[in-house]
Amino acid sequence: MRVDYDYVLEFAKTKHKGQFRADGVTPYINHPIQVAEIVKRVKKSADIDSIVAAALLHDTLEDTYTSYRELTDEFGEMVASMVMEVTTASYVPMLIGKSNYLKHKMVEMSNYALVIKLSDRLANLIDSKTLPQDKKNKLILDTYEIIDYIEKNRLLTSTQKELIYEIREQLHNLGK
Repeated sequence: MRVDYDYVLEFAKTKHKGQFRADGVTPYINHPIQVAEIVKRVKKSADIDSIVAAALLHDTLEDTYTSYRELTDEFGEMVASMVMEVTTASYVPMLIGKSNYLKHKMVEMSNYALVIKLSDRLANLIDSKTLPQDKKNKLILDTYEIIDYIEKNRLLTSTQKELIYEIREQLHNLGK
């Protein structure tokens, strides 16, 4: 199924309408757009349209009234399944801690989903300047823990390694 970028973008904008980033000012849709731009920049694939669509939609199941069935009907099984893979189950992080949950989940993800999730993490680090210092510190510590775990417990593609390198650069710059 061919995925039309403009249609996916409009769908995501509609779903995230009225939502804002942590600063309370920036429209939330800017985040999925940033994640999609990172994916487009780093990933080369015959499936790039589907991967970028999933990046644009990566928070719809988690943060909006969107169902898996709706994503499947609109964008096909491949896009919907990637979005499902990167979605955080609401109850599990409360039981075992979000970073512990994420590092184990990310080790088990498909290669495409991991590219999206790493791009999401990179985008969150780039935007962390607007976070209160305590939340920024937690994001930094959690990211180190997640990245270290993934590197030790998963065979990584060159794209995933590139993203981890960029994440580590961003962490270094935030630590200055």
